[in-house]
Amino acid sequence: MQGSIPRNRSGETASTLILIGLILQAVEVLILFGIGALFLIVPFIGVIVLGLGVIALIWVVLVYMFSYERTKEGDYEGARTPTLVFGILSLLTVNLISGILYIIAYVKLGDALSNGVQARPAWGMPPTPLPPGPGTKFCPACGRPNAPASGFCSGCGARLA
Repeated sequence: MQGSIPRNRSGETASTLILIGLILQAVEVLILFGIGALFLIVPFIGVIVLGLGVIALIWVVLVYMFSYERTKEGDYEGARTPTLVFGILSLLTVNLISGILYIIAYVKLGDALSNGVQARPAWGMPPTPLPPGPGTKFCPACGRPNAPASGFCSGCGARLA
């Protein structure tokens, strides 16, 4: 898994957005197959709609393989470009909601990469990195170094051991 970093909140958000976009596209595939089957009475129109359904199904598989699966594995760098491409192409093919979700996921993947293993605190301020020293506690959830006296992670709020 080259280029992967530990998962963080932005990466998890991107993964969720991509999954929602995938679900919406899967619903579209089912609708296209249903309409295509209904229009098989008029073979030309039915075949065209079924063909569009097959293309949409292939599209869902590609988004899953190159965007969602990579994001779930923590390969944010590898998922970023395909997510942007899928977002733009989805917007151009009238999948407006999925396209918007993929573009937001692209931005979140960028946040995940810029944060590295650190997550932004809830109040929106960038984390101040601590130089690892004796007694530094590392968060088990996001990997951020914390002061020795900390009971909770200053990045993600997880309980420190």
